[in-house]
Amino acid sequence: MEIDRELRRRIGLGLVVLALAAVVGYIVWRFVAAVVFAVFLYYAVRPIYRSLGRFGLPRRTRAGLALVLFGVPFLLLVGYTLMIVALEVQGFVETYDLQTQLVERAIEEFGVAGIDLNELQEALAGAGAQASLGVALVSLGGAVSAVGSALVQLLVVVVVTYYMLIDGPRLVAWIVETFDESGALRRYARAVDPELSLTLFGNIVNVFVTAIVGVSTFYAYNFFVPPTVEVPFPALVGALAGLGSLIPVVGIKLVYVPVVLGLGATAVLSGEPALLVPVGILAAVSAVVIDFIPDFFIRALVSGERTHTGLLMVSYIVGPVVFGFYGLFLVPIVLVLATNAATILLPYVLGSRPGRQSRLEEYPDADREETTVPSAEREPAVPTEDE
Repeated sequence: MEIDRELRRRIGLGLVVLALAAVVGYIVWRFVAAVVFAVFLYYAVRPIYRSLGRFGLPRRTRAGLALVLFGVPFLLLVGYTLMIVALEVQGFVETYDLQTQLVERAIEEFGVAGIDLNELQEALAGAGAQASLGVALVSLGGAVSAVGSALVQLLVVVVVTYYMLIDGPRLVAWIVETFDESGALRRYARAVDPELSLTLFGNIVNVFVTAIVGVSTFYAYNFFVPPTVEVPFPALVGALAGLGSLIPVVGIKLVYVPVVLGLGATAVLSGEPALLVPVGILAAVSAVVIDFIPDFFIRALVSGERTHTGLLMVSYIVGPVVFGFYGLFLVPIVLVLATNAATILLPYVLGSRPGRQSRLEEYPDADREETTVPSAEREPAVPTEDE
């Protein structure tokens, strides 16, 4: 009887814990974008936070300085760049009348060609004239709501990042000490933390740095050259250069080389070969400032070491498609967590010792028999104590 009472008590407490976990999970999901950005910002400002420790400053002061000196300015710069890119995308769509093409294609696909579009337009115009005041009020309320929501999201990002800098390591240490008798969680945390730092702070910061440098370079170039050889939609082209940096070596070239070649052809066809000089300067500056420096210096310093490059590129592509813009951060985080869970936690769950995380390059090419390594000569999967 006593055992049944203890069991019921444990089940009741377990249900309470599950309910609280569900509520916390729901709240996190409602602010999932802000939480993901906070994780990214945490790994971006943590090197600055740690470097300030040499001056003997307390943790709270260091966290505040790291956010003020780098975190918030970086978020504002990225937000400003995204706003410029969004405006240029809208201009691009309007210039090439893509909206009309999409509407016409939709009419053709859905078989509504029999509708009198002129009559429908007149009806909509009449309804719009009657409800113009209401629409204006709704639009104003929507704008105020959007600005307020953005400020709340920004506040959540800054606050979560601040407390992750202060208490994050202590929280992880408490979880490990309390729930990890086997040592598997400790090994998992030690593997995930540096890889997340390199993956987020490396690849994604490289995208934003390349995009910002590209946008600034193309706008500066357009300021000094005649309209004939101006870079069309410089913010959009700069943003594409940033996204192209996800493909090592050739990615950025796929953006600025066609632009330079097109401007050179425009200069020749316009009968002004002297304009090839600024186009050549643009090619040289793009090759050095936008392409060479970010790709070979920033990537070499802060790129991930263990996560497979191909899977990482797929995560960058799939993330925004599935989750929206914050998927660019979320899916790489999930990829790092999943790959390390497969190599560290899964062996423990299956009852074996976790092996080291091997890389694809360590295995021979199956198509070349002469490179096949006998299984007895291969490096053992289980690490030694020194590892």
